[in-house]
Amino acid sequence: MRIYSPLCQSKCLSSLPALLGLSLLPLPALAFDPSGGTASLFIILGLGGFTLINLFLQGLFFFAGQYRSATFAKRHVLSALIVPLIAVALAIYDHRGWSDFALNLGIICVGIGLILLPLQLCQIDKPSNRNADWIISLGALFILALSYVIAPLAFFTLVLAHICLASSPSRVPKLLSYISLLFGYGLFGYWLYQTAMMFQS
Repeated sequence: MRIYSPLCQSKCLSSLPALLGLSLLPLPALAFDPSGGTASLFIILGLGGFTLINLFLQGLFFFAGQYRSATFAKRHVLSALIVPLIAVALAIYDHRGWSDFALNLGIICVGIGLILLPLQLCQIDKPSNRNADWIISLGALFILALSYVIAPLAFFTLVLAHICLASSPSRVPKLLSYISLLFGYGLFGYWLYQTAMMFQS
């Protein structure tokens, strides 16, 4: 059995007007703001994933002796710079404020620095590798296996396979490159078809 004192009842009654007054005050709306999300998502996932796979390609080309040619290194760098340029355009177009833009720009600068590595690697006097065709063809098969999980990676399989075939490989690496091309074009084409259907629906 509870006993309510008059003092307790008076406190409850005195706090009631205060609660009613607070309930009438306008409170800020904490709604989700999607601005800046597209650029950040592309920079973190797109540019980050591309940088990782590009580092793998740089390692393959370095140990295969492809960077003995400065022209090959420059072409690799110029083609790889397309992705960070897209990221810069997205960061300018879609950002919430200067802090968000500065963070995205910093990540892009790190990605560009890693992309420019071949310009330094081509200055290292590394002798040509007689197993270069094996290195590139096996690298193409490895990325082909990854592309069964992440389909866009099949594009890099096609690049490696074509580079291997252009270097006049021996019999087995040549066969492995043709296998990579066959399955790579199939996977990449199927991914493009699925992407087109997704945008049309």
